[in-house]
Amino acid sequence: MQSVEDFYDQLSSRYTELISRCVPRYDEIFYNLFYYVPDDLHPARILDLGCGTGNLTAAALQHFPQAEIHALDLSADILNECRERFKDNTNIHYHQQDFSNLDFSDESFDLVISSIAIHHIPDKQKAALYSKLYQMLRPGGVFVFADQTRGATDEIYQKHIARWKEEALKLGSTEADWQLWMAHQDAHDYHTPVLWHLKELETAGFATVDVIWKNIMWAVVMGRRGNLIA
Repeated sequence: MQSVEDFYDQLSSRYTELISRCVPRYDEIFYNLFYYVPDDLHPARILDLGCGTGNLTAAALQHFPQAEIHALDLSADILNECRERFKDNTNIHYHQQDFSNLDFSDESFDLVISSIAIHHIPDKQKAALYSKLYQMLRPGGVFVFADQTRGATDEIYQKHIARWKEEALKLGSTEADWQLWMAHQDAHDYHTPVLWHLKELETAGFATVDVIWKNIMWAVVMGRRGNLIA
């Protein structure tokens, strides 16, 4: 069976092209992810978790051009694509790590962002990740992520998948594109209901949690650590 790392190594040179026609409202996801970052947060240090080829990193640079950004991904090939994309920017640092072994100090980031990545790990690892990210955030720091989610019932979930295919085909996806994503999803993805994410973020210690945007099975979820230091 092909690993998650091998799958994204294979797609590294055409990742953005494929995801733009497979994920409905891809640009809108990014817009809302940053729109809801609190106005009083001025992040000096940002972690992009599962950075891929750097699409979310690029958006972070637009919103916070002075920030130091740490781009992290499991795939060496896709991380090299990201590194080449931002080769002239000395504010970006690169890390090949998986989500279960994050090697960062406590209270070392103001903002952690992620896009369509966390669903690759099982629920137990998600919960552990949320606890680790809470510790890594400084007081008042924010974790905001976009991801695929599961419906509250199997019927809702299957309708989500059907609606996703409808929208992907409208965006120009081919049947081959769709089968590629479905084979990967069946082998490697762990979709979890939105309410589960909110509960686990609260359990991890986040003082404020919310679903700030949702379309079909994609959601943008935010959690904020309390005790902001002015």
